[in-house]
Amino acid sequence: MIKRLEQFIKSKKISKSAFANKIGVQRSSIAHFFSGRNKPSLDFYLKIKEKYPEVDLNWIISGVKSKKEKTNTKEKNDEIESIIILFKDGSYQKR
Repeated sequence: MIKRLEQFIKSKKISKSAFANKIGVQRSSIAHFFSGRNKPSLDFYLKIKEKYPEVDLNWIISGVKSKKEKTNTKEKNDEIESIIILFKDGSYQKR
């Protein structure tokens, strides 16, 4: 996670200190994350997402990129025939 976070900061062409200021956390918190002393909190990730809405937090946290639908839903609405809801017990409901 630390390597991906560092990669993200470098992609923004800012220092770790500037990144801390931008997302509203103390520089010491960032230093502690990178040293392994502390682990980032949920609040930390939410602050990143608030300042950088384009960031894929799933990738930063787990290393797995999120799958995003690339088609425009509005363009596809007239093509939807039905929606199927799948339940854990294996049953389904068609709408």
